[in-house]
Amino acid sequence: MHPTERTRIVVETARAVLDGRLDAVQGVQTLAIQEQQIAAHLRSDRIDVTQSEADAAALTLRHLGEQISDLPTIDHDQESLVEMARILGSLAQTLR
Repeated sequence: MHPTERTRIVVETARAVLDGRLDAVQGVQTLAIQEQQIAAHLRSDRIDVTQSEADAAALTLRHLGEQISDLPTIDHDQESLVEMARILGSLAQTLR
């Protein structure tokens, strides 16, 4: 499976938090489950695509992690934001 397709639900979860449709506590819980479900598969997906395709998917995850970590802590739980950014970074690193 293409890494972009595999990470689609992760990307949508992060965007939902960024858009205010999902709070950070629920977001981190959702991302933790998604990480458990797809992390092992991303390793094999990386082999099936070009390096630039894997890098593009990783870059998307990294950018989302940066945006999540930049959210104001007044509106969100800081620990949840940090953990969400960590999960996104970890998934991105898996694609490298």
